[in-house]
Amino acid sequence: MDSIGNPVFVLDLRPSNWLQYIAWNQAAVDRSAIPREDVIGKTALEVYPGRLGRIAYERHAMVAKSGKADSYEIALPLKVGERTVRTTLTPLSEPDGQVRKLVGSTVDLSSEREQHQNRIQASAEITALTSEMEQFISMAAHDLRSPMLNVQNIAFMLREDFEDLGDGKLELIDLLENVGVQATSLITDVLSYARATNAQARQSVFGLEELCANIFVVLDPQNKHELSAVQAELFSDDIALQIILRNLVDNAIKHAGKESVDVRISVREGAEEYLEFEVRDNGRGFDDPAIVFLGGGKFRAESGFGLLGIRRLINSRGGAISAEAPETGVGSIVRFTFPGKAVSIAAPKSDLASAAT
Repeated sequence: MDSIGNPVFVLDLRPSNWLQYIAWNQAAVDRSAIPREDVIGKTALEVYPGRLGRIAYERHAMVAKSGKADSYEIALPLKVGERTVRTTLTPLSEPDGQVRKLVGSTVDLSSEREQHQNRIQASAEITALTSEMEQFISMAAHDLRSPMLNVQNIAFMLREDFEDLGDGKLELIDLLENVGVQATSLITDVLSYARATNAQARQSVFGLEELCANIFVVLDPQNKHELSAVQAELFSDDIALQIILRNLVDNAIKHAGKESVDVRISVREGAEEYLEFEVRDNGRGFDDPAIVFLGGGKFRAESGFGLLGIRRLINSRGGAISAEAPETGVGSIVRFTFPGKAVSIAAPKSDLASAAT
C-alpha cells in the first residue's frame, strides 16, 4: 500500500464490532501528518474529533451495512490545511456474505480544482494575448498594403516612356516592382490569415461549382489554366470554404512551375456531418515544410502564411487537412474535412493522372 501515491486505508469490524483502522499507508501519513500509531486500532470518531469524526464514521457504518461502495466529499484537516477530499469506500465481504472490511482511498479535490482554475485562467490569458497579437498583425498588414501598392505604381510610372541606356536602371525599376509585388503578396497572406482566424461560422445552401467559378475568375482572368470543380449542392459555410479554396488554388497556380496547370476540386460526404474535399493539381507539388505543416507540424516561414490561416480555420471548425504527392509523383493532393452536408453531388470527373503529363 505504501507504493500507492494517494492516501489509502483499511477498516475492520473485528473483533470489537467497531470499524477500526487496521492499515494507513505512507501517503495518508504524509498528507494528514497523522502517524500510523495514532490511527491503527482506532475509529474515525477517535482520529477526527467532533462533528467531522461522526460524519466519517457514519459513512463507514453505512457502507458496511449496505455492502455497496460509496463516494462522498468531506473537508479534512490535512498537513497543508483544510482540504476538500473525495473518499471512496469499497466493502470486502467474507465467504458468508458478511462485510468485514472496508478499503478507502481519498483524492484531494481542492488541489484538482485549483489546478483546473489555473488552467482556465492561463488559457484565457493566452487567448486574450493571441487575439491582441492577431489584431495588431491585421492592422499592421492593412497599413502596409497601401504603401506597397504605391511602390508598384511608382515602378510602373518610371517604366513608362523610360529610355533604356543599358546602364542597369531598367533592371532596378524591375527589381523595385518585384519587391512591391512580393511584399503585397505577403501582406495579403497575412490579412487572409487574420480574417480566416476570426471568420464566424455560418451555413447556407450553395453550389460548389459556382463558388469555385468566382474564385477562378479572380485568380485566372486570362484563362491560362484548366480549373474545374465538381457539380455539387452543399449545405455548409460558403465564406469559410471560399477562403480555403481560394488559398489552395492560388498556391497551386503560384507554385505550378509551368505556364498552365490543371486544378480539380471534388467533394464527397464524410462521417458525422462532415464533408471531405480534395484539391488536386498537376504542378510542381508542395515542398516538405508545407506537407509537414499541413499534417500537423509546427509552422515555419517557408510553409506560407496562407497555409497557416487555412489550417487554423479548418481546425477551428473541427476539421483536418493534409497534403501528399499523387502516385504519379507529379503535382499535389490536398484533402481536408469541413462541417457540412451534401444536398447533391454529380458523378466525379476522370482522374487528373491522365493530365499530369
